[in-house]
Amino acid sequence: MYAAGASFAGLGLAAGGLWYFQRTLIYPAYAPSGSRQNVPKPTVVGLPYEDVTLTTPDNLRIKAYVIPARKHFVSTVELQQMGKEERKKRMDQEIESWAEEMGKEDAAEYARSRPTVIIFHANAGNMGHRVPLARKFNVDNRCNVFMLSYRGYGRSEGHPSEHGLKVDVETALEYISTHPLLGGTKIILYGQSLGGAVCLYAASTHPDLVSGVIVENTFFSLSTLIPLIMPQIPRFFLPILLTEHWDASKTLPLIPSSTPILMLSGKQDALVPQTQMITLRNLRGDGRCTWRELNGEHNDTCLTPEYWAEVKDWLTNEVGVDAVRTSGGSTDTEGIVEKDN
Repeated sequence: MYAAGASFAGLGLAAGGLWYFQRTLIYPAYAPSGSRQNVPKPTVVGLPYEDVTLTTPDNLRIKAYVIPARKHFVSTVELQQMGKEERKKRMDQEIESWAEEMGKEDAAEYARSRPTVIIFHANAGNMGHRVPLARKFNVDNRCNVFMLSYRGYGRSEGHPSEHGLKVDVETALEYISTHPLLGGTKIILYGQSLGGAVCLYAASTHPDLVSGVIVENTFFSLSTLIPLIMPQIPRFFLPILLTEHWDASKTLPLIPSSTPILMLSGKQDALVPQTQMITLRNLRGDGRCTWRELNGEHNDTCLTPEYWAEVKDWLTNEVGVDAVRTSGGSTDTEGIVEKDN
């Protein structure tokens, strides 16, 4: 009797903790330490950029980066071959010349001719932690890149929630659609983990705007993921407890079957079991879907040359992005990353 009572009490505490702390658990914006204050800039990987502040309809200021595609750039390989002082001087020159270059019509026209990749980051860290990914798209694939720190992340105001992040997405897409360089370009959504769920929402609400979607190690829904992470919580409690859902069964079917989707799944992912990605693939059914299994755990699937070869092939063959030369196969920026205060 006492054991049963203690077990029931423990279950109640776990359920109550999930309800009360769920947004802290789902959106750990303070991890790793310093993530709310320290947001790496694209310049740490040699990318000139525009620092953008957007104001949402509920009057929050959220931060973003705009990184236009350029005809001429310093490749990763070239930077790695330079000494530290020469590399810093070259990167400073790139940054100083960027505004002048973008003011020239031929440079602006080039950016307008290239696709725009919107990077929606995962549930920890901030947009700055993904600048090596931005470099892969911007330098190796000659894409414009737009990066967003959701509300409550990095130096964006507010507190994260599913509703709030969706407001941020709508604000970002409205900004992009009227941007003098990005407006009118092909839009490709890219997201890892939670960012993949955000991609599916954005593509479902703006089917005419989105030309392609890339999701990596993304969950099917929080209601199906949480029992795998917290098996002590009975499933029948979840509809009562959860205020956050990110349910692909509500978004993925709204994405036109003609929209190409690339699903990248790490076979060693222990945080979001691969069954979640397989469920996404099965729900897509007969729609255009490229499925790729890759070696890797939840956070390192993107660190291989094979990953970026798959991305490049998909961009070329499914989205119609002209192939361009690359400067290396992985996201490794060792030798070019400098401290950026």
